[in-house]
Amino acid sequence: MNPRDHIMLDLETTGVSAGCCVLSIGATTLDHSAGFYKRISLESCTAAGLTILPSTMAWWDKQSKEAREEAFSGTDTLLHALLDFSEWFRLVGSTAKVWGNGADSDLPILAAAYEACRIEKPWKPYNGRCYRTLKNLHSDVPINSFRGVKHNALEDAKNQAIHLMKIVNAKGLNLG
Repeated sequence: MNPRDHIMLDLETTGVSAGCCVLSIGATTLDHSAGFYKRISLESCTAAGLTILPSTMAWWDKQSKEAREEAFSGTDTLLHALLDFSEWFRLVGSTAKVWGNGADSDLPILAAAYEACRIEKPWKPYNGRCYRTLKNLHSDVPINSFRGVKHNALEDAKNQAIHLMKIVNAKGLNLG
């Protein structure tokens, strides 16, 4: 398995399902040789028709001040951030497998944002992967202590990538 052929994606959002606002996009190759991070203006997301879930906003109120400030201080427009992510993705490798933390979370939420902006998402439908499923199937492989600020999309993606590689190495998996 070539770790550069796999991307770990993490989002910070205002909801838990497709159609919610995307506050930030973080992504890294599994070997950390290439990374992406954009903070997005909440106003540009609502202007695109994306939504805010009150219970998620209540959850954000309980997170660290540092995480909240980082998540809600975005200035990039949703469209600009998505176009930049698409370009980064193409440079990394347009056939890369994309891992999200939940089959119903990161990838569907980001795909809905692309649809709201009327642009094509950069990954192929058959290249989506679920880190949460793999993590639960191999729960005997412990997660390392978190490095950085939790709920920073790039730092979350990096930590998830570290754990994914730990699972791959411990179990001798070939992810293709």
